[in-house]
Amino acid sequence: MRRLPAGLPAVVLAGLALLTACQSTGTPGTQGTPGQQAPQARDADPAPADAHQRAALRLQLASRYLQAGQSAIALDEARQAIALDPDLTDAYHVQALAQMALRRPAEAEQSFRAALSRRQDDGDLLNNYGWLLCDQGRYAEGLAQLQRAVTVPSTGGTARMLTSLGACQLRQGDLAAAHRSLTAALAQPGPMAGAYSSDAGSDAGSDAATHAAAHTQLGLLYWKQGDLPRARAEAAQVNAGRYASPASLWLGARIAHREGDAAAQQALLTQLHKRFPDSRESSAYQQGAWDE
Repeated sequence: MRRLPAGLPAVVLAGLALLTACQSTGTPGTQGTPGQQAPQARDADPAPADAHQRAALRLQLASRYLQAGQSAIALDEARQAIALDPDLTDAYHVQALAQMALRRPAEAEQSFRAALSRRQDDGDLLNNYGWLLCDQGRYAEGLAQLQRAVTVPSTGGTARMLTSLGACQLRQGDLAAAHRSLTAALAQPGPMAGAYSSDAGSDAGSDAATHAAAHTQLGLLYWKQGDLPRARAEAAQVNAGRYASPASLWLGARIAHREGDAAAQQALLTQLHKRFPDSRESSAYQQGAWDE
């Protein structure tokens, strides 16, 4: 099982497979897939002599290292790609995501700005930059980016943009707006039958990951409203599938804790510690932050 970057939320991670797929050279077996391992031949110099081709290969490696949870190596590869081709917009994007995962928000912001200066109307860039701002409590700035992301083209699709928007509105405390955004996200074309299973294709898997993130945020909204049955239903739907995240597992554990279900609580916490030991949610449990 791959170890995803603990510093990135599910709604950002949902777009990583798409970014990697767009960079694929078409070599059989190189497409990013669930459970993939990090590249093994990092020390070998890329074969193409052309700087642009070498940069593209470095970027491909950076994306895959990031998906594998090796954010520091991903950052190094992204920097090498930029050194080879300073106009490679996606390299700045991956660099920003790696910096987010490493919890270097100031550096990530600079990288996002560099990417957006080269491609202003990229919904995926706007989405992830907006989330960075929201994560720092800069809600007005973040929401402006996220609202714009919904209106421009993106590889991630409208559902992912609306999920990010709803998650930021939820953090801001605007529950009514968050509910509108999240239900709108879930009303978008959903994952195909079987997309939550381990053999789902990359497109179906990305859709399923986005919908899982939306269900998690909707569950958190119900938790904040004190509606435990609906919160439990949303969290359970996600935690029963392959796209359980630190947020969904911690939400489920908190619901079980409040309801006095010690067995369910322990089962969810065990998954959280095993799969996401470095996550903020794991730290929250260790600090006893059950109600935050």
